[in-house]
Parts: sequence; structure tokens; C-alpha cells
Amino acid sequence: MAFLVAAVIIVLGFLGEEFFNRTSIPDSILLLLFGVVLGPIFQLFAQEELLAITPYFAALALIIILFDGGLNMDIREAVRNSPRALVLAITGWILNVVVTAVFCKYLLGWRLLNGLLLGSIVGGGSSIIVIALIRKLKVTEKIETVLSLESILTDVLCTVGAYTAINILLQEVAAEGVSTGIDMYAALGSVATAFGVGILVGLGFGVAWLVLLERIKGKPNAYMLTLAMLFLTFVVATNLGGNGALSALFFGLIIGNSRHIGRQIKFRTTISIDENVRDFHSQISFLIRSFFFVFTGLLFSFSSFTSVLIGLVLSFAFLGIRFVVVKMATVKSELKTYETLMSVMFPRGLAAAVLASIPLTSGVPGSQVFPEIAFIVILTTIIVCTIGVAVLKKRQS
Repeated sequence: MAFLVAAVIIVLGFLGEEFFNRTSIPDSILLLLFGVVLGPIFQLFAQEELLAITPYFAALALIIILFDGGLNMDIREAVRNSPRALVLAITGWILNVVVTAVFCKYLLGWRLLNGLLLGSIVGGGSSIIVIALIRKLKVTEKIETVLSLESILTDVLCTVGAYTAINILLQEVAAEGVSTGIDMYAALGSVATAFGVGILVGLGFGVAWLVLLERIKGKPNAYMLTLAMLFLTFVVATNLGGNGALSALFFGLIIGNSRHIGRQIKFRTTISIDENVRDFHSQISFLIRSFFFVFTGLLFSFSSFTSVLIGLVLSFAFLGIRFVVVKMATVKSELKTYETLMSVMFPRGLAAAVLASIPLTSGVPGSQVFPEIAFIVILTTIIVCTIGVAVLKKRQS
């Protein structure tokens, strides 16, 4: 049965991409709904069994997402177009987190930290969906770069923000019963150390692997070795007390910008990543993405209408915030022509799905509803974005 489901998921992923190419409707919707059919509706998989493998599957998906983000980020383009993208990414993400936290605390009665955690998880767009959609539209290279860079940055912001909140909440749980509680400065200090170690390990392993990659260039199994090194980077960073997800991002950043970095540190030969590595990585990303969207649908459980309502309210609140932030980012810029397009480019995706499962499996109190809320937010924002893009495409034709 498991192999049959795996085969169906892969076929659905392929057909979903073809469907997307023809209709601009992201395949993630089909995969999410397929997961709901398999799980909550027909109950072919027990949720308890799924939760047991969630930490490992979520870690794998997160590693691949962030490595992919680094691999496809052009440092020179990022620096050139970073001011507008940074405004969009940082301002939008912060406002989304704050609004979510305030909504959860004052209207739902949650603790502020739980609201901040949920906001961190669903506060950023999906690089996978945004980049795929924007390439199908007739837009300038500048707008494509800004939106792509922004979506990659928000993947990182969501990961950093979510892990920060989780670490603080878990330290608070560990200190429960102690009258002094936790030292917030010490907690933030440990988080900063974790991020610093993760970045340094990622950079160090990335540069070292560049040298070795040049020697095995063209070998049929080069990507598998790169994947092994990626996992090793994650493990080393984690064991040293660093953030493994960030180490994966910076490892990918070094590998993806091998030519520029090779010139800067004056390697004797021009280092370039083998296209076979990129092609095979895209296949692995496709596989992980397809399975995790279905996995998210499997984890969905309709416990109450409240979760659905929270997801809907947050989705439209994010849309409103998006309009405001886009206006700020496009002031005195040729990007203002694409203001409407930029406003509807706010779909949530794989990063939100992955991060929503981590607090639950980490033992964060009150996080049981996070996967449900994230599911509704992902579904709603993708639908709104798809409708918006379809309308804009019709205007163009």
C-alpha cells in the first residue's frame, strides 16, 4: 500500500506541474488535498505513526528547502536588488508576525510567545511557488529578481524566527516551576550563538567542498557526494550547538555562487558547479516537495471550526499587510507598475508546512493546532494568489 501511495504521489506531482504549466494553478493545492483524502477522510494512515517520523521528515525537507534557496540565489543580483527586496521581506515578515501575535493574544487568549511562533511560521511567502509563478509572467528581470529574492529571504526569516521562538519556549518549559523563570538575555544569547555557529559551519564546509568539487567534476555520483556533505554539514553544525538549517542555507549559497567566490578567494582554477548537480538536485527537490505537501494534508485534522476561522482571518490580514508593504517598497521606483502583481504574490508553501510540524514534535505547549492553521493559510493564500495572477494574465493578453 505504501508503495502504491508513493507512486501516486510522484505521478500527481508530475501531473500537477504539467497542470500548473497550462493553468498557473500550483500543484501544491492538488497534493495538499490528496493528503487530506488519504488521511482525515479515508484514514489510511494513523496520525500517531505519522507524528513519529515527522521530526526526521521535517528536518530533511528543511535542509533541502534552504539548500535550494542558497543554490539558486545569485549573490551579485541579491546585492544589486537587495534594498527593495529587503524592505518587502523584513518589513512584511515583521508586520505579519506582530499582527498574528496581537490577534492570538488579545482575541484568542494565547500566550504572546505562542502567537509570535505562529506568526514566524506563516509570516513569509513560498519561494518555490513565487519563483515558479513569476517565471510564467511577462515581467522585467528586475521585478523577477526582487520577488524571487524576497521569497527566499522570507524562507530564511521564517526559519530563524520559528527556531528562536521554539528555543525560548522550550527553555521556559525546562525552567517551569523555578520561581525566577528563564533569563531572556541568556536565551537570546544562546540563540545568537546557535545561528553564528550554523553560519560559520555552512561557510566553512561550503568553501572546502568547492575545492573537492572541482576535482570530481563530471563524475556520475557528484551530486550524491554533495548531498552527503550537506547532511554532514547539518549534523556537525547541530552537534556543535549551531542551527543546522542555516548551515544548509550557507552551504548552498557557497556552492551556488562558486564562480564568483572562486574569483574572490583567488583559486587557481575557475570553479563552477556541474550542471548535472543542479539537475539532479531539482529532481530531489521535486520528490521532497511532493511528499511533504501530501504529508501536510495527512497531518490535517479538523478539530474545530476555530482553527479554520483563524487561518482565514490571518490569510486576509496578510493580504492587507502585503498591499501596505508593497506601496512602501515601490515608492519612487519603476516597480510601481507591478504593484498589484507584487501584492498578490504572497502564497505560503512548503516552509510553513514544515515549520508548523516542528513545535508539535518538539513538545511546545499549545502548538497542536499549528499544522491545522498553517494548512488553511497555505491553501487560502495560494488560491488568492492564483486568482490574482489569472486576472492579471488576462489583462496582459
